[in-house]
Amino acid sequence: MLNFIGYFIRSVDTCIVLPTINEAENLRILLPRLSNVLIGYDWFIVVVDDGSTDGTQDVVNDYVRSTGRAKLIERGMRLGLGSAIKTGIKACIDMGAKSIAVMDADLQHPPEVVPSLVKSVLSGVDLAIASRYVRGGGIIGWSLKRLIISKGATYMARLLMPWTRSIKDPVSGFFAMNAEKLKDIIDLLSDSSGYKLILEILTLMHTKYGNSFRAIEVPYTFRERVYGTSKLGTNELLNYAALVLKLSNYSVLKYLVALLIGSFIGYLAFNLSVSFGPLLSNLLSIESSLITVITIYQLLMWGKPRSQYYVSYHLIKYLAISIKLLLYAVALPVFVVLIVSGIVQVLMTLRVIPINPGIAHVA
Repeated sequence: MLNFIGYFIRSVDTCIVLPTINEAENLRILLPRLSNVLIGYDWFIVVVDDGSTDGTQDVVNDYVRSTGRAKLIERGMRLGLGSAIKTGIKACIDMGAKSIAVMDADLQHPPEVVPSLVKSVLSGVDLAIASRYVRGGGIIGWSLKRLIISKGATYMARLLMPWTRSIKDPVSGFFAMNAEKLKDIIDLLSDSSGYKLILEILTLMHTKYGNSFRAIEVPYTFRERVYGTSKLGTNELLNYAALVLKLSNYSVLKYLVALLIGSFIGYLAFNLSVSFGPLLSNLLSIESSLITVITIYQLLMWGKPRSQYYVSYHLIKYLAISIKLLLYAVALPVFVVLIVSGIVQVLMTLRVIPINPGIAHVA
């Protein structure tokens, strides 16, 4: 059962959503800083707490009483980051906010960036993303492992979801968005998306508005938290990979299925034509394999083969073969040659052959 503390004021310029679990020390710093940087805007803050035991609720309640510009939603237990964000967004929509900002409460997202995000949205941009990877942005305090994970997650999204390729930080959890646009899709967002919410928003907006949807990135520097512990774990990473696969219409898995079937067809063609000589039998094997692969892949992706992609895939396939022969020529181990040429082929295919978004609602 939800417990609401605080009250709504009139329609505001922006409403900030802060999901929390044991963030009392951080909120004592964050809430006053937000008050200071948002001077000049009519603003409100919604804190969604999932059963904190460190006095987080008391900190928020004191802030509510002193400012009258905040609301605490107590959910009593851990119901998930994505669910908490959705709950906060719905509360902001209900109060008629013009823009809605989402950020962490752990001070890793500097509140001084919020006015730039809000200004962009109020000026007509649909989505303003605080980005670590545009000029002027950066990261302080991360280990090499954490940086590799973040960059890998970013590249995975941009590779498998072409509609995110114009965004350099599509896994940012710090953003502001036009409230009316969010209202259109709020019920389609999954409760499990968490910090990956931007990926769902970009996918739904691409499906609904196409190129007319306007998104920009605002630079910021990400710093490690001072108080509390990170909620990022193995399960979050696995959930992220699963979400990207779903939103990309399982393009990688479908291509691997097509590749497996095509390889089998190519093997059969080679054995059936071996009496024609090695040159012709190899050519027939390659052609039958690649035609099978691209046909099955297109059928699995959108149900109808398109002739222009046969030419593109021919170029990709023969480039991969050329790379394979070149690597053989420099006497690299067979498994290295196969892995490198295979990766090149998969990456180029996913870049050249269009990927349509997967199902809009990800359970």
